[in-house]
Amino acid sequence: MGAWGMGVFDDDTSCDLLYEAMETDALSFIKKAQNHKDAEYLEYDECHEVIVAASIMDYILNGTKYNHNTEGYDEWLSKQGKEGIEGIENLKSVISEGLRRVLSGESELNELWLENEEDYPAWKGNIESILSNLNG
Repeated sequence: MGAWGMGVFDDDTSCDLLYEAMETDALSFIKKAQNHKDAEYLEYDECHEVIVAASIMDYILNGTKYNHNTEGYDEWLSKQGKEGIEGIENLKSVISEGLRRVLSGESELNELWLENEEDYPAWKGNIESILSNLNG
């Protein structure tokens, strides 16, 4: 696991996904993440895709900003939203369900974090916070 902290973007994979997201628009990236809804088990990369999509969604719908070190991301993020907001709102329940699955036994990322008893509660709390924001 390439994580250096418990934050949403404290992982190599999530940072790579930010660059991937910036190659398109927010709605397209979020739609890609919804494709994992039918998977029996969420692999490591798929979990991060759901989390990153949810954090982008949280910013667009609620203005929540997450710490990151990805150059150009804030500028890209500030340009997202208005034209695709209805489509993004329509995906809220699917992405929320994806976050619940990330926190379940159907998730490689959850299994890996469970091995770290000290940091697991903070990591889980960060994901639950995004979930709460999307459903609040």
